[in-house]
This record gives sequence, structure tokens and C-alpha cells, in this order.
Amino acid sequence: MGGAIAIQIALSEPKFLAGVVLVGSGARLRVAPMIMGEIRRDYVHAADLIAGWAYSPKTDARIRRASIQELLEVPAEVTYGDFEACDHFDRMNEVGQITLPTLIVCGEDDRLTPVKYSQYMKDKIRNARLVIISGAGHSVMLEKPDELNFALHSFLAELGTKVLDES
Repeated sequence: MGGAIAIQIALSEPKFLAGVVLVGSGARLRVAPMIMGEIRRDYVHAADLIAGWAYSPKTDARIRRASIQELLEVPAEVTYGDFEACDHFDRMNEVGQITLPTLIVCGEDDRLTPVKYSQYMKDKIRNARLVIISGAGHSVMLEKPDELNFALHSFLAELGTKVLDES
């Protein structure tokens, strides 16, 4: 959902941004009907299903369990609303209008927003760089924080140089 917000701001108010970072996102965020249905039917099972899709099989099971517990602290209606908002987000036809430097990061094992979503954005956004992090899923920031931070620092350093060059 954060990526959807960032895309929307990059499209509507680019003058306020020096660049965009999209982690585990897509120009369209379709949600599997199975997840939507399961949130309403059996929220505990849905949380387990979501975590199964969000994390790489290589991720420590303790991280996955903590994520399930954290998700279950949120009312099912709120989770459903978040996923419904994602499911309705579609900027496939507009994302190519983003001209800002863009860093796109995804985990190679992400089943919620698969690599093909990131590749699509990379192909459409002129100034985009794609980083695929191995051994990570949708929760790349928890699964591989060092790799994500390296990608962010590199992008920000390059962005800072460009911003300084333009002033």
C-alpha cells in the first residue's frame, strides 16, 4: 500500500520529490480472491496464508510467526479494507509518466507482489533501477535489511549527487 501512495504522489505532485523508492509494489496491486475470502471466513488462517505468501521459504520461521501475531492484533475488517484498497489500485497506464529517478526493490520470492510487477514498472519508468533481493519475499525490509539498506544508501547517494549537480 505504501508503494501505491508513493506512485500516486509521484504522478500527481512530482515537484515535491527528488526521487521515488518502491519496495514490494506494483502499478496494479491485485489481491488473490483466496486471501480476500479467507480474511472474512477464518482470519487466523488468513494471517498464516498471507505470511506464507509474504515471506521467502528461506526466512527464519520466527520472523514469520511474529508477523502473523502482529497481523492478528489488527481487526479483520481493517486488514480486509487494506487489501481491498490495494486490489482497486491500478496505475498501469499512468506509471510510465513518472520521470523521477526511481528505485524499485523486490524480493525474488515475493508472492504478494511478484517480481513481474517490479519488472513492469522498471520497463515503463524511464529513470528506474530494479534491485531484486534473493532469499527475500514481500517483507524484504525484515528478511534482508542489510541488502535493502545497501540499495537505499546507493540510490540516495546517487540521488544526492544529482540534486547537488542541478542546484
